[in-house]
Amino acid sequence: MSLKPYYFSYLGNGYLGIQTCIDGTGAYFKPKSFIAGVYDGEYERIVEIPRWSGIFFSIQGEHPFSSPNDIGDYSQRLDFRRAVLLTRYVWTNRGNPINFNISFFTSRADPHVAAISFAFSSERRESATLETCLDASRLGNLRVIERSAEKDILWLEVETESSKIRIAEATKILCRPSPSAIKGENKERTAKLKLDVDLESGGEYNVHKYTAFYTSLDSDDPLRDAITKIKDYTAESFHRLFDEHCREWKKIWERRIEVDDPVTQRRIDACIYSLASSVREGQDHSIPPMGLSNDGWGGHIFWDADFFMFPALILLFPELAKSIVAYRCRKLEAAKEHARRHGWDGAWYGWQTASSGREVSRGGYSDEIHIVGDVAWAQWLYYLVTGDKEYLKECAAPVIIETARFWASRATYNPKRDRYEILNVVPPDESICERWGKETIDNSAFTNAIAQWNLKTAIKVCRLLNMKYPEKWKEIAEKMYIPIDREKGIILEYEGYDGHAIKQPDVLEMMFPLEYPMSREVMEKSFEYYIDKPDWNLGHVFCPSIHLAVACRLGRRREASELFRIWDDFFLPPHNAVREILMNDKGIVFLTGAAGYLLDIIYGFAGVRIFEDGIEVKPLLPEGISRIVFKKILYRGKAYRLIVEKRNGIETYDLKETNK
Repeated sequence: MSLKPYYFSYLGNGYLGIQTCIDGTGAYFKPKSFIAGVYDGEYERIVEIPRWSGIFFSIQGEHPFSSPNDIGDYSQRLDFRRAVLLTRYVWTNRGNPINFNISFFTSRADPHVAAISFAFSSERRESATLETCLDASRLGNLRVIERSAEKDILWLEVETESSKIRIAEATKILCRPSPSAIKGENKERTAKLKLDVDLESGGEYNVHKYTAFYTSLDSDDPLRDAITKIKDYTAESFHRLFDEHCREWKKIWERRIEVDDPVTQRRIDACIYSLASSVREGQDHSIPPMGLSNDGWGGHIFWDADFFMFPALILLFPELAKSIVAYRCRKLEAAKEHARRHGWDGAWYGWQTASSGREVSRGGYSDEIHIVGDVAWAQWLYYLVTGDKEYLKECAAPVIIETARFWASRATYNPKRDRYEILNVVPPDESICERWGKETIDNSAFTNAIAQWNLKTAIKVCRLLNMKYPEKWKEIAEKMYIPIDREKGIILEYEGYDGHAIKQPDVLEMMFPLEYPMSREVMEKSFEYYIDKPDWNLGHVFCPSIHLAVACRLGRRREASELFRIWDDFFLPPHNAVREILMNDKGIVFLTGAAGYLLDIIYGFAGVRIFEDGIEVKPLLPEGISRIVFKKILYRGKAYRLIVEKRNGIETYDLKETNK
């Protein structure tokens, strides 16, 4: 395996996330690490926590990555099934090969713990130094409260600048055979332990490092709890912790999607791993576009979570998907306050939100208001799949009704045309601002469609719960304007759309995931028109995500197979991290893209559709795949096994209830 190119992925357990590094621990490449729900600053950016993972190995001041040419037999594998990073290499320093074998995981069983096994061996006698530290330097928004290094334990507690959240880290490091000396060192913003190790010819050494994390969001005394967590760990604790961790991940993979193509299988596993690593059962922080892998877009919550990640998770992991809708339920009052402040009724969910739920977009707010309907859509889908009437009553219904109230106040009646319009918005296709110089447009097809859906669904919910609703909602929904080019027989992206290149497919997003009702002819013609509109110089991942699923709905196997091949350029080595755009590789570990790939497998090729009266399956398999097995999907409290296969050129499926 070559050292380059190397694009990071991450280790995560839904509470804690850390970027992978080429050296296996992050000693030499400074990976970023985050804790879910910890935000700071005026715009509530997710907080990078003090660096904690690296084990720095050196001999006479030189380390293995001082010169990449001295690294041999390098391999690194992110084992998705066990959620562990496995790194091996030989450092051929001054003719003395030193072998390294590293295992690193963040525990799914105990989310407050991460563990590293760092084994090495030498062919001749040497004097080596190992260093590990907790480092808050260069993190100016963190005030150091306490730090110390004593014996084999070091700790650091910091506090965020404006949100005043305390974050504590405690590390214990054990070495066998024992080091000749251990020295603690405290500086203004760091705590460090230095171990001197006398290497013997043929000697084998193993370092175990345990780090615990707590914050004032989950503990009354984070530092005490972090130290208490790790103080009694021994070298043998690693195997116990790893076994417990693997048992939790085994539960995830009991719901694996299996295909008969190894490349596709690896990518499916990577996508499930990436999503599951940023969310936990019982958590209500939702999922940022890059999850816990990065601080892109401030780690804020966008429509990505509700409209892409949620449908990717809901049939496989409803207990994880619930984090997304529970977050919106918890932030309903903030959304109502946002609407009130701007003179609208109901609830206006901000385009970017974080811990408080208030709008944290730069400039105060965004006109990309389709997110209001996206939020309601996920709430209804959660109810459809789970059948949880208590959740409908307590959470989904209030969200759906209050968002409908927003649309009713935000829509404008046009008496000349006897229709309702929604003016001055930013559509999902943000290229209208980013490339085409418009601040806003009128009558975005997707925005108006999801507003109409929201109003109709609110009426349905009110009837279901025997609640009254304004008759005006019916009128607005029935007269909501959707721009159409009657000559071409297509839906226009927005009123006045001139055919320019697009960043993402608004009209096709009406077909999927929204399932907006339209004639087969309009669907066909709109698909044919917009299939060539994406700006492939930019190359946004939303296009293959949506275009492929719609192609499958239309029975277009050739186009679906061609679109599937476009995915090749979005997956990056060595761990199949998904990037957002093809123009560059900065926005990687893009969980929205990982979700998009799963949407294509579940709702595209397998042809699953969710309706109020049940699940429908109409598969259309691509070239190169003849079988997809869903080991377990969950619907209305029951588990099902779904097998989709192609026999003699004809797709068949078998959906059976299972108790396994």
